Formats: sequence, C-alpha cells, structure tokens
Amino acid sequence: MKHSNKKEYARFLLERLHREIERPLTVMEVCGTHTVAIARSGLRDLLPDKMRLLSGPGCPVCVTDDLDLDLVIALSREKEVILATFGDMMRVPGTESSLLQEKSRGADVRIVYSPADALRLAAENPNSQVVFLGVGFETTVPVVAAALEQAIEMGLENFSVYSLHKLVPPVMRVLLEDPEVKIDAFLNPGHVCTILGTRPFSFISEQYGKPCVVAGFDATDILEALLLIVRQYREGRP
Repeated sequence: MKHSNKKEYARFLLERLHREIERPLTVMEVCGTHTVAIARSGLRDLLPDKMRLLSGPGCPVCVTDDLDLDLVIALSREKEVILATFGDMMRVPGTESSLLQEKSRGADVRIVYSPADALRLAAENPNSQVVFLGVGFETTVPVVAAALEQAIEMGLENFSVYSLHKLVPPVMRVLLEDPEVKIDAFLNPGHVCTILGTRPFSFISEQYGKPCVVAGFDATDILEALLLIVRQYREGRP
C-alpha cells in the first residue's frame, strides 16, 4: 500500500498494530539509538496497551565495567602517555575518578572524533605513547581495526588501542537465560546487522523460539518491525 508521507504511513502501521495484536508482548530494543528514536517520536504512548517496550543494554559507554574504567584512568596517569578518547567517555565515573577529573589534574587526555584523529596524534607526538580508547559495539570495530592497519603501514610504533568493545549476541543470550527477565521478542539495530549480518542472531529464534527483527531508526522502521513481530506470533512462526 502506497502512502503520500511518513505521518500517513505511521498512522497506518499503528492502526494495523492495534488491530492485529492478540496477546501481551514485551519487546526489547537492544540499541540505545532505537531507545532515543522511540522517545523522540513518542511511540510508547501510541502503541497498543498489550505491547510493552523494554530498553536493553543500549549504550556501550553505559555498560563499561568500573574495573575497566579504573584501568584506563590508571593508564592516563602514566608519564608520556596521551590517552585519546571519544568525548562521551570523559565523565563516566570509575570507582574513584573519571577521565575528566584526571585531565583537570594534569593527565594528557584528549578528545578525538575518530581513530584517525588518534593516529594523527601519534604521528605528531613521536615521543609519546598514544593510546586510543576503543569503546563500542560491533559497529565501531572495523574503523578501529583499519586504524591499527594504517598505523602498521605508517610505521607508528607509538600507537595502540585499549579495546573495551562489546559483542551484542552474547548479551542477548544472557538476557534470555535470566528467569527474571521476561522478553517475548527483540528489536535488533540495523547498523550492527550491517556489520555482522543476521546469522549471529539466529539462535534467538532457533533455540528460544523468540522473534528477532532488524530495523532502522526511523519511527516507521520501528513500527514496521513491531508489526512483523506481532504477525510472527499470530502466525506461530518466530
């Protein structure tokens, strides 16, 4: 069915959701970008009463362990070390401090916008060890790996990565195994599946019998995915 604009299409999808849902469903959106998109569009207030959205791990920054942060903070205190990090890690507290506090005390902590920026720091500061703090899910790993390859090609021996990357599928398995967490389906992030494909998530339907639908980050993308989840349950084919 064709629609002249997104609002009309969103209204159509919401109407179908309200009409077709037959049982209470708790759907977890795994990615924080989905959570933000849902909040901005007000989708929670528009969905059927039988559908509950549950926010998942979402942000790799938020799920970084205190011990890892403490190790990074200790590293930033080392002489001749430049710690390069994305800005969202600056205020995240460890057990006693944060990178922002360490910077205020004299540590050489610098905000970068990409691993390429950290590479430039290494090239410009040959007498310092530049450590890039790699944080993210699968989506950020390729660009970090590319930076490491480029560092080798450039002969930069003063560039390294402290990797705190997280994998999404193992987290989802832990959630499914937890008897206190009741999840009927997952809304999977499109950008992660662009990197991984869908095969790493097939265990969700094959082993646990739960629908798992990949979606983009527009409100209509999310509504389409939720409608697919409802139809999978209605037709008995997760």
